Amino acid sequence: MTPTATSLRLRRRALLQAAALGAVLPNAWAQGAFPNKPVRIVVPFAAGGPTDLMARAIAKAMGQSTGQPFIVDNKPGGGGVIGMSEIGRNPADGYTLVMPSILAVTNPALMPNYPFDTLKDFSPVTIVGFIPHALVVKPDFPATDLQGLVKMGKANPGSLSYASSGIGTSAHLAGALFAQRAGIQATHVPYRGAGPAVQDLLGGRVQFMFLDMSTALGQIQAGKLRALAVAPAQRFDGLPQVPTVAEQGYPGFDVHGWYGLLVKSGTPAPVVDALYREVKAALTAPDLQAMFRAQGIEPGGMPPAEYGEVIRKDLVQWRKTIAELGIKLD
Repeated sequence: MTPTATSLRLRRRALLQAAALGAVLPNAWAQGAFPNKPVRIVVPFAAGGPTDLMARAIAKAMGQSTGQPFIVDNKPGGGGVIGMSEIGRNPADGYTLVMPSILAVTNPALMPNYPFDTLKDFSPVTIVGFIPHALVVKPDFPATDLQGLVKMGKANPGSLSYASSGIGTSAHLAGALFAQRAGIQATHVPYRGAGPAVQDLLGGRVQFMFLDMSTALGQIQAGKLRALAVAPAQRFDGLPQVPTVAEQGYPGFDVHGWYGLLVKSGTPAPVVDALYREVKAALTAPDLQAMFRAQGIEPGGMPPAEYGEVIRKDLVQWRKTIAELGIKLD
């Protein structure tokens, strides 16, 4: 049966419509891709600290690459609990992230009524940065290494005290764990932030502290503080001459601070993957890496599954360590 002129016209019209639809579909898909509206990064600490600095750096980079605003929203208080609570008030769609510190895995062991299950209530995206700690003393402190510090503590039990920026912080835990491993009595003196702690260290009212490198690095380089050791298992690239605690007679000592991005549990995997790719791209940019390292921060970027494994291991390790040390929030 020979097609009529009318049927040929109709078929040609259908083909043209199909071609037009094919051209439109990619654009429609792009408009529906993540993100297609502003994204909020909740920082559960005050503005101006290392977490805030990292969050704003990646927010700027991700905003430029996606064409959507990434807004940093500081919600300090409650050891990070107030900021982390923001996740529960929003849909599991990836448009609200939270950037906690290692408190996300230490607080469950410190707070009897901790309101979250870090593994069940959140989904990991990636670690944004690691901030190592250095055991620092004032420049004229008599001991020149850890063994000298330990000898002082053993010669005069109870004479040493160490500062931290608060109970349950990684600085506190590092100090308590070191004192236990070294077999010395050292009194913990918590402060409201690193600033007043450093002032009392320089004034001789406390003898040492594990200070995060974002605060310590510049002061060490300027000769205002002296580093006896670094707390992670590996030496810090910014102070390669300073040995680790483990190298100085305490094998296995490894305390590290990390800052990562979490979303609400149930966020679709493609959204988590999209966020991870954007953060990873930002963290591999040479200018951002240089800025981080100048601030004493090691850039992160591990995949979500690896970050999840870090959380699982740290939850187990710190629950055990905090119980052994008998640390409790007042």
